[in-house]
Amino acid sequence: MTYRNPVVRGHAPDPSIVRVGAYYYLANSSFGMLPGIPIRRSRDLVDWTVIGHAVTRPSQYRRDGADGPIELFAPTLRWHDGVFHLVCTNAHPGQGNFLLTATDPAGPWSDAVWIDEVAFDPSLFRDDDGTWYYQRRSLDFGRSDGMLGPVVQAEIDVRTGALGELRPITPTAGGFVTNDIEGPHVFRRGDWYYLTGAEGSSWRGHAQSIARSRSPWGPFEPAPHNPIVTHRHRVGHPIQSLGHADFVEAEDGSWWAVALGTRHAPLSQHHNIGRETFLLPVRWVDDWPVVGDEGTTELIVHDVEPPAGGIADAVRPEPVWLTVGAAPEGLDRAQAGRRLTVPPGGELHETRRALGALLTPQTDDDQELRATVCEEGAGVAVFVDRTHHYSALLAGSGAHRVVRFRRRADDLETVLDAALPGTGPVTLSIAARPDSYAFRASDGDATVDIGSGSARLLSAEAVEWFRAVHFALVHVGAEGGDAAVFEEVTAADLEPLAPALMPPFIRELL
Repeated sequence: MTYRNPVVRGHAPDPSIVRVGAYYYLANSSFGMLPGIPIRRSRDLVDWTVIGHAVTRPSQYRRDGADGPIELFAPTLRWHDGVFHLVCTNAHPGQGNFLLTATDPAGPWSDAVWIDEVAFDPSLFRDDDGTWYYQRRSLDFGRSDGMLGPVVQAEIDVRTGALGELRPITPTAGGFVTNDIEGPHVFRRGDWYYLTGAEGSSWRGHAQSIARSRSPWGPFEPAPHNPIVTHRHRVGHPIQSLGHADFVEAEDGSWWAVALGTRHAPLSQHHNIGRETFLLPVRWVDDWPVVGDEGTTELIVHDVEPPAGGIADAVRPEPVWLTVGAAPEGLDRAQAGRRLTVPPGGELHETRRALGALLTPQTDDDQELRATVCEEGAGVAVFVDRTHHYSALLAGSGAHRVVRFRRRADDLETVLDAALPGTGPVTLSIAARPDSYAFRASDGDATVDIGSGSARLLSAEAVEWFRAVHFALVHVGAEGGDAAVFEEVTAADLEPLAPALMPPFIRELL
């Protein structure tokens, strides 16, 4: 009767969910990482496993089918008659909204069918009469009334992507409780059509609203208790930015919502592990959804039983290793276990070359990455983007071998070298804490504290974008050089710091 939130930990924003028989399938945004748009499967809405990725090649995210910039926003996953449909946005200029299909959600998925280039957050709804509808937000920063544009809708041919007339379906050019609405979804329950969307941006003012109509075209009447999901009034709560929800009916007739949210350490104004996927039960009162505990949720949800009995804790899957953009030549994603091989690439701050790096999301504030390596130019890092990262890489050789520690945040950079006396393989580790990332090296003869960096400088608030910290195995070297072999790669949780180790004023407040 208890489950733990978030049900997908680490970078897992903009959740979209569908049930097919006894299984649930979940899609999340992936921004610039490839493979893109992870597809997860569950039997109970709590224990999720990655079974594949919808986006794996340029023909799925670039109009010209060639390798190029990628920024995948807010997918919507739907299913009908044996076919999964996924709409998404490559937000890089000149790309836009596209549709993929698959009969097996683990893949392969089709090449992209391009729909339109305007705005983002596309969605699909199929009515009982077989008509497919396409929704997305619009975006207009030039309006004199301060509204940012209505949700628009058109009929769509899901085979070709051809649209009918796009028409506004929100009563105004804004949301139901703010001037902005995004992430729209339309679904049906009985004779009512529901239009739900995220409002208030995706920071601490984030919220979810809903409206209903007897027609998929509206007019939509807003719920009297909007917003139906938000933590914007729960200052100091560890869960913030709750919203961008999608709804699903379980096999037993119960209803559930998945929503994104962020986790914050006590009194912390920053978060590093990105936007994650939270689960909230839904009950219906007078044909209106009441989500969670009057629109809120907790890290541990008591007295609520997910379908199929539920479990006490989400099972942690093996890390999924990703690249920034297309993978460098020679990288084999199928490698499993604790031995990974990374071909050489450019420096973390370079944009001319692909990164020689494998990345996996940080999933808790207290966590450690550990890997053993012996090649020059190889090491470990915490990476947010090209201008926000900390790394520790082997440099030099023989008696001159060192670990080069680099901190980069915006235009600030520091580089420190720590000598290693031995000549054998080096085990590098990163200990993540809510306030810092500490790097250490051991070569069998000595253990050296390499250095540390502020967690706040790698937070989404510092980056000013919806990024998350990823642990990385990095290899910097000349093109065509040999790959670096990383042995005994593990990512494990650390025990949270004891209250006695916290600053006194925090202990008093807690």
